[in-house]
Formats: sequence, structure tokens, C-alpha cells
Amino acid sequence: MLTEILMTHGERRITAVALGLAAALNAATALPQPAYSSKAIRIITSTAGGPYDIAMRGLSVPLGQALGQSIVIENRTGGSFIPLAEACAHAAPDGHTLCTSDSFAQSLNPLLFAKLPYEPREFAPIIFLGSLNSAVLVNAGSAARNIQELFDMARAKPNSLTFATAGPGSGTNIYVEYLRREKGIAFLNVPYKNFLQGLAAVAAGEVNVATFAVGVGLAQAKGGKMRALATTGRQRSIFAPDLPTISEAGVDIAVNTWIGMMGPSGLPRE
Repeated sequence: MLTEILMTHGERRITAVALGLAAALNAATALPQPAYSSKAIRIITSTAGGPYDIAMRGLSVPLGQALGQSIVIENRTGGSFIPLAEACAHAAPDGHTLCTSDSFAQSLNPLLFAKLPYEPREFAPIIFLGSLNSAVLVNAGSAARNIQELFDMARAKPNSLTFATAGPGSGTNIYVEYLRREKGIAFLNVPYKNFLQGLAAVAAGEVNVATFAVGVGLAQAKGGKMRALATTGRQRSIFAPDLPTISEAGVDIAVNTWIGMMGPSGLPRE
């Protein structure tokens, strides 16, 4: 995942990504330097403190230096990244408003919602940034000591364990329904406005399970109020090589999200 890569390889990796993004922006907008630096570049991303926000703040300083321009990070919260995507799609295509976007906003939302305030064709892709997978987290007092025990408990007593999701249509909501319908692993879906609220609920013991981006989730778990049982990628995370994947527990599915930088359609091209 992007934050995992950046946090693992440090400042030189962040700078390399920023330089690549700067080159992509210059190619995508084809604006002369004086015009491009006349006002701040706004990058719209999701919830403050979330993985996309952390990644963008990590990139903003070297990106601004590479472009000779101020970078402003703007957070837009809301279900399924819809407010974020709407704000980006309807911004002026002058290269001064960009956004993070992902497979949910671009591919999944159009299939799940009959009416959206944006369309995928309203975006101009700029650069692929990485992929994201999650850690499965439980409260520190959970009886489940590993992912297999957690799944066995949910099978034995359907809906006895609560799973924090980011609401209808979110990736976690779809995953919970997949486990129920395809694997007989029945968690009770408890929706929250965003993933951070769900994570806080697990730490407080209000719900039993949540998933969150590996780098941020594991950092939160170090506080002692939660434990990580598994990761959702196809392979074990470089952050936590001792943690099994969910597929190792017999659930043969990998849950990954791609993330990229986009702008509104109509950006000038060379």
C-alpha cells in the first residue's frame, strides 16, 4: 500500500514519488511555470488521519518543492468517498485542484448506487500511487486469538460478533456480506460515518471487529487496546510478516484497493 511503502522506505522514497507526480502533473496540464505557480494547488482527500490523508501530507512538501508551489490538503469526508469525488469532478480543470481516488470511487460506486453526483468519465487520471490492503483488528479483550478462531466464532453464533463498517456500499460492508453469503461467516454489520470512527469503536469495546489500512491500523494497535489478527492482501504484509492473510484461514479472497491521483476531466494534454 502507498502509506506502507512510504513509511518503510522513508524520505528518499517519498521524494521519488513526489518527483514522479510532479512530472506527471506537468505533462498532464502542460501549463507554463509562471501560470502554474500563480496560486496554491489543492489536493482533496478523505478523512483526516486516514491512510490517504497521511500519504498526501507526506507527499505535499517534496511535491511543492518540485513544483515550486504551495500545496493545500483539503479533507472531504462522507460515505463511499462520494463527496470527495464530486468536489474533484466538478472543479475547474486548470491543474490547481487534484484529488486522491480509488477503485471504490471509480469502479464500485457506479455499480452500487443508482444515482451519483459524478461519473468516472469526469476525471482525468494523472498517476497510479499504489495499492492498499487492511489489517483485521479486534478489541484487546477479544476471545479470538487468531483469524481462524474469529471466523469459527462467527460461524458458530451468527450475528453474535459486531463488525464496524463505513456504511452501505463501503468496501467493508461488501466484505461482511461476502463472508455471510459465500462462507457462512456471519458478522453483524454496524455502520459508521468513516473508518476512523469504526476503529475507535473497536478500541473502546463498542464493536468486536474492524479493518483498517495496514500501516495505520497496526500503529493504532500498538496502543494496546486492539490486536491485529490478519491482513487482507494476497501476500503477507511487509509491515507485519508474522500476521497471516485471511486466505490462509480458508477465505480465498484478497481485498485490495488501488489509489491514484486524478483531476477533473478537461485538463490540457501535451
